[in-house]
Amino acid sequence: MKTMKGLNFKAPITDRMAVIRPFVAQGSVLDLGVVDSRRLRHDTLDRLAKKPNLLFRQICEINVQAFGVDIDDEGIEILRQQGFHVQTADVVTMSLEQRFDTIIAGEIIEHLDNPGQFLRNMGRHLTPTGTLIISTPNPFYCKQIWKILRRNQPSVHEEHTCWFDPSTLSHLCRMSGLDPYAIYWLQSKKQLFKTWPQFFRTYFSHSFMVLAKQAQP
Repeated sequence: MKTMKGLNFKAPITDRMAVIRPFVAQGSVLDLGVVDSRRLRHDTLDRLAKKPNLLFRQICEINVQAFGVDIDDEGIEILRQQGFHVQTADVVTMSLEQRFDTIIAGEIIEHLDNPGQFLRNMGRHLTPTGTLIISTPNPFYCKQIWKILRRNQPSVHEEHTCWFDPSTLSHLCRMSGLDPYAIYWLQSKKQLFKTWPQFFRTYFSHSFMVLAKQAQP
């Protein structure tokens, strides 16, 4: 266990499901952004017709009652026809009139125009002992450094609105009434040897996860 500026870092992991799995094994589970995004709209719908978003599928294989939401009407309808428990909803403003033991926000917060409002809304959807699990790309990923050195600019996803590191995301969680109690660096097995700086500084990892709960008064 490592701490830095009051942050509780756990040992780095190579698979986010290693952390997620125990939280979704039982209880009520909500997964956000289950349609996923792709540059070409028809490719997204064609892919969904064959199989759902990888993370959502993994969660449903563990907990068949897991519930999913996305703002994409067409994608949600495809998933509903496949038998998944899903609903069209805007994660920033939705009111599902239900609280969940676990909420999974995988690679979604960097797409939102109001991440603070989103976090406050997730706090309202958590049970008193529930956990919000957020994963998001790391802006200091070592490959970004090479791209800046070579091209004088980082690689930016066309649908991303913001970047977070563990410090800024933890601070925003606290401002939004949440307590970020654990942080995990995610280091891809495929890239671990290619991006050797990860061996020396975890802050070069590909992405990270923050686990948060409702802050106590």
